[in-house]
Amino acid sequence: KNWTIPDSEVKKRVDFRILPICSVDPPGCTDIDDALHYVKENDGIAEVGVHIADVSHFIRPNTAIDDEAANRGTTVYLCDKRIDMVPGLLSSNLCSLRDDGDRLAFSVVWKMNIETAEIVSYSFHKSIIRSRKSLTYGEAQLIIDDPSKNDDVTLGLRGLNSLAKKLKKKRLDAGALTLASAEVRFH
Repeated sequence: KNWTIPDSEVKKRVDFRILPICSVDPPGCTDIDDALHYVKENDGIAEVGVHIADVSHFIRPNTAIDDEAANRGTTVYLCDKRIDMVPGLLSSNLCSLRDDGDRLAFSVVWKMNIETAEIVSYSFHKSIIRSRKSLTYGEAQLIIDDPSKNDDVTLGLRGLNSLAKKLKKKRLDAGALTLASAEVRFH
């Protein structure tokens, strides 16, 4: 629980800890496996990043834990509990991209045209990140809609929301289908 990232590992990775990274997940989520960032640049371009928890740093290939995770394939959510793909110490602590410290990640970073949502360039990195906020969907929407908020995370969420709307419109204009299905939840 008091594990820290060794300096030798920090030196091997791209350091994204200064970026306005946040996660947006359902309420009660403890295994935060992805986080996002958006930074507007001066030339009509935005840097967009998706950061995925680096479980492979802790689980070596062809070990018993790797084999068991492969057999499970995913975390299974039941009415009253969940069956984790990997042990809770990893999924909800060391690999969870919570807003309580540095985490190891794999990151993809796109440079995108803000107006057209076209990808200009992209890169992949083993990285180290520090999420600034762990938000629920509702909290993220409240922040996006609050005109009094103008911090880096809020501006990033607004930028991501704008790009998402443009990308969705492009998909629909190109003939994509919208398939909605009811989601059942138990309280």
